[in-house]
Amino acid sequence: MPDATTAGPTTTDLYEVTMALSYLREGMTRPATFSCFVRELPADRGFLVAAGVEAVLDFLARFRIGPEDVEVFAEAMHRPTTDLAPLLGLRFAGEVRAVPEGRVVLAGEPLLEITAPLPQAQLVESYVLNQLSHQTAIAAKCTRCVLAARGRPVVDFSLRRAHGVEAGLRTARLAAMAGFAGTSNVAAAHAERLPAVGTMAHSYVEAFEDEEAAFSAFARAHPGPVTFLVDTYDVDSGVAAAARVLHALHRTEGPRSGWTAVTWRSWRCGPGRCWTARSCRACGSWPAAGWTSSRWTTWCGPGRRSTSSRWAPGSGSAPTRRTSIRRTSSWCTTGGR
Repeated sequence: MPDATTAGPTTTDLYEVTMALSYLREGMTRPATFSCFVRELPADRGFLVAAGVEAVLDFLARFRIGPEDVEVFAEAMHRPTTDLAPLLGLRFAGEVRAVPEGRVVLAGEPLLEITAPLPQAQLVESYVLNQLSHQTAIAAKCTRCVLAARGRPVVDFSLRRAHGVEAGLRTARLAAMAGFAGTSNVAAAHAERLPAVGTMAHSYVEAFEDEEAAFSAFARAHPGPVTFLVDTYDVDSGVAAAARVLHALHRTEGPRSGWTAVTWRSWRCGPGRCWTARSCRACGSWPAAGWTSSRWTTWCGPGRRSTSSRWAPGSGSAPTRRTSIRRTSSWCTTGGR
């Protein structure tokens, strides 16, 4: 199965191919503009953070329909390859305008706009929406986590729950763009030059006779700064065991609590003393939440107009290469013959 770095023209929905073939046979190859934007957002989630543009640009740069692609299309459509001859050799030769990755985007403001001959713009739609929808959702969610933490470091530990290895790698990159302090994903840390973070799991503590034995063994294996997981059995006893080990070793590092214990202690301590539970609710991470592309994301094609009258992205970082921003009051223009 192709991933984002190897995906080609066949990584698309079939109806994009059927439409493009019809356009070509009808001679409808004049430029058309397609815009991707979000029609509306929930009242308590009034912004998104643009992401996925880099992946889209890489895809468009290598987009070309070869003989093997035509064969795949013909098989899917139960047609002879000769019927799909007009598609052979088609490349993307259009123009892309996009918000730089890391910038804030509001409802009605296009994240990305493509102007290209109508069949080309149609064929790339599915991949563009796939990359923008997923990565923008993750980047916006990570940004809300950073805001909810109010200056406290936040790290990415998503690999075990991400929807595939590629999603885990992309999440680490997007989290760093949003302001996360590090990632547990070693491959992502190496590829993106991010700090790698990690301590121990509950299974490690359970492998020893008691917490103190586990902490002592861990400290012996890691002579540098260490962090202990103190909520495997009981938080108070875990903290006491960690303190005894650190004192005996003349170390000054501290304990770490897992999600369950921190949440419990945050309720016990009350407002102003512990922040984790309130932060989870504030950023929508408890339970996990996000926005669904099928509800809000719109790929506005020829003959349709958006309601946006401005493009005013907020401050951000990591401007995207090969992109530019054009201010306009009309984001969708007509295309046709």
